[in-house]
Amino acid sequence: MTRNIQLRSKKLSHVTLCLLIFTFIVPQTAYATDESIPAAKNFTLKSQSGKNIKLSELRGQVIMLNFWASWCGTCIQQLPILNKLHRQFEKKGFTVLAINIDESTKKAMSITKKQKLTFPVLFDTFNHVSRFYSVSSIPVSILIDRDGNIRHSLNATKVSQQKKTAQLIEELLNE
Repeated sequence: MTRNIQLRSKKLSHVTLCLLIFTFIVPQTAYATDESIPAAKNFTLKSQSGKNIKLSELRGQVIMLNFWASWCGTCIQQLPILNKLHRQFEKKGFTVLAINIDESTKKAMSITKKQKLTFPVLFDTFNHVSRFYSVSSIPVSILIDRDGNIRHSLNATKVSQQKKTAQLIEELLNE
């Protein structure tokens, strides 16, 4: 009987060890790269055209989310740069989604018409999406790769360095 208990104990220890290995070690090694690159959180927002745009429907493209407001001078100065980047890389699979965080869309609509923006402007009037992305200051731009992973966060200074920003976009497009 003692020997029977010892065998059961060994089997139980072996099973426990295997479970520990598969529970803790395998997932960490098999998925380490997935965990090191955060996935972009999906959202749906209304655009200036009245159409709803869902981030996940743009999978396969490189996306720049740009959070801005009509009362932010730096944000408005940055819009022509974003427009230029959008036009430069659009045919390669790149798009800018400018997410306006104003409570009212009226002033933002006026600015987008005046600036003749060629990319979608989305309205996050309740700041749900900006909270998803932990936006604490604007303008901020987030680059998302073709697989839907956040790869870079760029403040106004970095976006203004157009050559470096263009290089980051090209790298993501070429992956």
